[in-house]
Formats: sequence, structure tokens, C-alpha cells
Amino acid sequence: MAVKGDVGKIMFENAGGTEADISDLRAWSLSVTKDTQETTISGEGSATLLYNPSGNSDYQAFIDDVLVTGDAGDALFELFPDSAQSAKKIGFAGIITNAEYGATLGEIQEVNITFITNGAITSAI
Repeated sequence: MAVKGDVGKIMFENAGGTEADISDLRAWSLSVTKDTQETTISGEGSATLLYNPSGNSDYQAFIDDVLVTGDAGDALFELFPDSAQSAKKIGFAGIITNAEYGATLGEIQEVNITFITNGAITSAI
């Protein structure tokens, strides 16, 4: 059975605690690369959120994490293709490297986030 894209979710925690569900997610993606010379694995990805000025503190922490200087790269990410399947996920520590904010008249406003992985990536897809 195919899974619709609108059932995915992101869990995030920037302080090394327990990840929280990030609301207003529109899309996420992750690209994982293996360097055959050094046998290292790295990843980079993105997330698109609907702009929500009254979003909860977890939503706000996610979109504001790009402003953290001296980032240790220990923010916890969990990416779920299906929010109803909590065991099916990709997990890693990472750094939010970019946030793009904008508004277009007559359109739904979005916040685009990009991130990189830091260390091991686990997959239970």
C-alpha cells in the first residue's frame, strides 16, 4: 500500500532532550551520501512548514534554530514517512543551516528549512 505524503512528520529537539512533533509540516526530504574514499556517510535535507505566527514553542524552536551560533550539531531529528507508524523513521543529530522566510500576496506562506546530519544516521524505514 502506498503512503500519502501528507501523513509524514518531523520530531525535533535542539536542547538534547526529548523530540517534539513539529506542527504545520508541509514536506520533508533527506539525501544521504556515502563517500567511498573515506567511508563516511553524511546527509542533508530540507523541510517546508506552513507559516504559523501562533505556532507552539517546539515549532518556534525549529524555525529559529538557524540563529544559534557555535552550534554543536547535537539537535535531534526524527523523520517519519507515516506519522501513524512510530517505528518507521530516520534519526540523526544535525544542524539547521538555512531558513528562508517569505510572503506572496494571495498565497499560503511557507518557511523553508535546510539541515545537515552530524554523525550516525539510523534508519528503520
